[in-house]
Order: sequence, then structure tokens, then C-alpha cells
Amino acid sequence: MDLSLVLDQEGIAHELRAISGEQWTLEIGDADAGRAEAALAAFERENPFPARHARPQPAAGEGIAAGVIFGLALLALHVWTGPESDNAWFARGSAEAAQIVRGEWWRAITALTLHADAGHAAGNALLGGLLLTLLARRLGAGVASWAMLLAGVLGTVAAAQLMRRHFISVGASTAVFGALAELAALQAADPEERRRAWIPLGAGLALLGFLGSSKHADLAGHLFGFAAGVLLGLVIARLPRLRSTPLQIALAACAAAVPLAAWLRAFGHLTKWPW
Repeated sequence: MDLSLVLDQEGIAHELRAISGEQWTLEIGDADAGRAEAALAAFERENPFPARHARPQPAAGEGIAAGVIFGLALLALHVWTGPESDNAWFARGSAEAAQIVRGEWWRAITALTLHADAGHAAGNALLGGLLLTLLARRLGAGVASWAMLLAGVLGTVAAAQLMRRHFISVGASTAVFGALAELAALQAADPEERRRAWIPLGAGLALLGFLGSSKHADLAGHLFGFAAGVLLGLVIARLPRLRSTPLQIALAACAAAVPLAAWLRAFGHLTKWPW
């Protein structure tokens, strides 16, 4: 279009035609070809097109380890703690809104590792592992792990502040929704992928509606986890990519240690652990 304007200013007859969805052609008569070539060459010297650098693509297996470890860890924890029942794990680790508001902050973390039944655990392990893999391919395993964890914790705390009492939830779904929202936010902030940002956003809203229809669904946690993920994703998108593999591994290990530290705090006042 710019080149067509240049030819118009030079008074050179031409025709602009679309040859595909994103490609156009300028057709110029032979008699004006020399003058048109000189005018366009001068314009391009004075207004060089910005160079487009090829974006480095992640390795084929990058991020898979983080997703697999996440999924296996959730399943192992469910086998260890058992299903929801009258046991110490759920008594001390569930996201009970009234207790979180009173200062038992660790519940916002420990609740992400508890699941009511095997189906609940398997679903979050599978979907959460997949989303963490996709995040890790974009951000690195360490940053992605922290992003997903923070979305889950912030969503749980926000839901507790809203509900205040008479509400108890468990499960990694809040973090899973946060990871989905972070993917959408990262795509929305990327000029080359902005048009596809509606895909994870639409998937998140559809999943929210599907899971929200369940009688015992933590709709507030899912919603706030998704909102926290959008905000975190937009912030992370403005930061440079952390390229250091050892540092990414260290960050991932620290993120994995946070739930362990929260459980230590949860049972810190007891002389005997549940096992």
C-alpha cells in the first residue's frame, strides 16, 4: 500500500491487485517501468523495512519433563493422602476460607495438592501437566512453574477473601485455570500470535462453564485463578526470557519445594505426622 502511494505521488499509472489473503501485486506499464523502479528504490532507501528476526524455536522435548513431573507428583500425592475423608491431611491442608482469612496462609498452597477422588486428581494431573509443558516451552521450566503456582495461590486467596466462611475447596484446578489464562495472555501480548489468543481464552471459559456446573465445583477459585493468570501472563510477557538452564532448573526446584514447606508449616505444631 505504501508503494502504491509513492507511485501515485509520482504520477505513475499502476494497478493494485490482491493475489491472496495477505499478498498484493503492483502492475505497471512497460513505458513507466524504469521511472517506477527508481521511485520505489529511492523510497525503500529512505524508509527501510524493519528486519524480521527468526524467533528461536524450543527444542522438541523442552518442557515435557516439567509437565510429567507435575502430573506424576499430583497422582503420587493423591495416593499418599488418600481421597477426601476425615483424615489429618484434609483437616490441616484444605482451603478453608475462614481459616485462610484468620491467617493460616499455607492452606492456599497445600489445598492445591489435595484431591477429593481419583478422577479429580487424574484430570488435573493430565490437563495441568499439558499446560505446564506448553508454558515451559515459552518461558522455561522454572519461570513456568512459578507462574502456575502463583496463579493457583493468588486465586485461592482471592476466593477465600470473597467467600470468608462456609467454604472449603481442594484441588489443583485453580492453578490449572491460571496456567491456561497465562497462555492466553502471552499470546495476546505477542504481535505475531495475537490473533490466536482467543483459543486458550475460549477454552478456559468453556472449561470454566463445564466445571462450574458441578455441584461441588470451586467456581470462585477457578474464576480468580483464571483472572490471576491473565494478570501474571501480561506481566511476564514484558520481561526478557530467562535463558540460563541451570537457573531455570533451580527455580523449578524452588517452586516444587514451596508445597513441601507449606505442609511442614501445616503440621509443624504436631508431634506426629499422618503417616
